[in-house]
Amino acid sequence: MYKPDLKIIRDAKKTVREWGDNPNFEGMPQHARKTCSYAQIALSPESLKKIASCDYTAPRLTAMQFMEETLLKGLSPCERLKLVSSTNFRGQYLTLLSETLTISKRTIYEWGRDIELPLMPKYHQHTLAYALAAHRKKEQTSIAA
Repeated sequence: MYKPDLKIIRDAKKTVREWGDNPNFEGMPQHARKTCSYAQIALSPESLKKIASCDYTAPRLTAMQFMEETLLKGLSPCERLKLVSSTNFRGQYLTLLSETLTISKRTIYEWGRDIELPLMPKYHQHTLAYALAAHRKKEQTSIAA
């Protein structure tokens, strides 16, 4: 089992202690498990050395940055406008975030009605950054194969 590092998920020691008194952390919330799994895939040996030496800052992505990199990357300005203005876009966007973060769409609605989701907690921004890095690493691996 992957042991969560506080520098990766940015939760307080007290919070992590509440997840359980053994290394399996049975009480760890699903979103934190997801963050750890993305981080385990995405982190390079250099990043792991930085974590071990306490010289690591967890990456963050806003919901808007994540959307730019996943849904809109590679599209022409005309295609972007067409996608963003379609009636299905908000649902597509929320589904992507919900599945990536393993949380409900209702929770995401609470972060704001606009597309930037200004009230999104920082720990979910860390998860988005690790998820994108894991996705990129997977793409590189499949291209090389």
